[in-house]
This record gives sequence, C-alpha cells and structure tokens, in this order.
Amino acid sequence: MSRVVFDIGGSHLRLSLVDGEALGAIEKIDTPKDPAQGVEAIRAFLEKHQARPDEAVGGIAGVVRDGAIVRTGYLPEWDGFNFAAALAETGGIASVRLYNDAEVAGIGEALRGAGKGHRTVAYVTVSTGIGGALIVDGRVVPHAFGFEPGQHIIDIGKMKTLQDVCGGDALAEEFGHPPEELDHALVTGRIRALAAGLYNVLRFWSPDILIIGGSLMNDDTGYPLAAVAREMSALPVVLPPLPPIVHSALGDDVGLYGALVAPLR
Repeated sequence: MSRVVFDIGGSHLRLSLVDGEALGAIEKIDTPKDPAQGVEAIRAFLEKHQARPDEAVGGIAGVVRDGAIVRTGYLPEWDGFNFAAALAETGGIASVRLYNDAEVAGIGEALRGAGKGHRTVAYVTVSTGIGGALIVDGRVVPHAFGFEPGQHIIDIGKMKTLQDVCGGDALAEEFGHPPEELDHALVTGRIRALAAGLYNVLRFWSPDILIIGGSLMNDDTGYPLAAVAREMSALPVVLPPLPPIVHSALGDDVGLYGALVAPLR
C-alpha cells in the first residue's frame, strides 16, 4: 500500500512519499493559515511527483477527533476543519489518518527511534508548547480527547500549567524575546519547574522510558537534557527509581517517521 506522510506544525508543513520501508525525499513549506490551502499543498505535492497514494497519514499540533481538528494552539483558522475528509476528496485518497503531532511523533520514536525495544514509551516534546503521548506496543493508548502533559497545573497559587512556565511561547511573552534570544540563564532558571512537571508525567504514565524532544531541548539556548535529568533525580520524592530519560533520536523528521510506521487504529 502506497502512502504519503505529513507533519503539520505551527510554522512548517513537512511532506514525504513512503519508499518501501523508508521515507523518500522530504519537502518543507510554510504552513498555510487557511486549511484548504494546506490540503491544496498536499495535492500539488502529489501532482508534482505524479503520485496516487492509497493512504495519507500524519499529525497536526492540536486536538484531533475522527479526522477533524477540534482545536489547535497556533493555527486558529484550522479549528473545526475536517482535514481528513477534505484531503480524501481533493487528493483522491481512499484513507486518511490524522493524529495529534505528539502522538505520531511518539509512535515514530517507539518503533524507529530511541524507544525501540521498550513496550511502554512516554514521549514529551518541549517547544513553543509542551505536548506528549503514551505509546504501548507501538500504539497510542486510547483516550477521549488526547494527552496534554503541558496543561497540568504545577503552580496552584498562580494557576499556571507546565506549559505556562516552561513553554517557548510563554517564555517569549514573559521576557519579550523568543528563548533563543534570551540570556540562557533565564531559560535554565526554569529547569527545576520542567523537571517537576516531567516527574509528574512519569508518575501519571509509569513508562519504561521517557523520550524528550522539541526545539527547546538543547544545550545552547534551551534546556540541557542532562541538567533536566539530574534535577529530576534530585527531587526529594524519587520513588520508585526513574526510568531512562533520553533525547529524541529522530530530530525534525520524527513526525514523518511516525506517520511512516503508524499502525491501523
């Protein structure tokens, strides 16, 4: 069965045709503000490559249900849009599967990345926002509206979530510049808060391994993984022992790899 895979982020839309068990050439464009233009971009990509895939699989940064986008944090015009139905009709594709982007990335890491060999994989992405998913035996654990680890409250006094304190957009709003332009000490000053939030995720989900990805997980302008892991281990409530805490292995292509290997629901 031939497949086109996609990863729709707040800034970029990434596309690839599956070539056997591997990704073909990857193309990246700016994510259109109009969802119909996003569908058209995929149709044009298929036309350019003279491809007629049997199915399309991918993710978007938002809450998804039955192929429709319930809401996104960064693409408000996409909210309420039935992406799967529109792509099936416009692209002439028999089957379209749409996931939350963290879910499909988690599948990629579990089956092709740092989670290989582990049955229960927790994946968290720390970027403009904070998302994540729990993967068991290569499949997303069933849920009602999706996983939102970034939305759990870590400061009850100010009613702030983990994302409010540690997400890239929140840092930019608080300090007036994006994280990569800030004094690094301002960002690393939030490591303890991030560690506490990730510790909570481990206790909620009880995985065999925690994989952390996203643009803010870096040593130079974001959160150094080693420092986050040390802080988690130093928390006074570490019992039972923490599982391995590792960095995403698939980088920017993690969503495409997840779409490549995503099993049928």
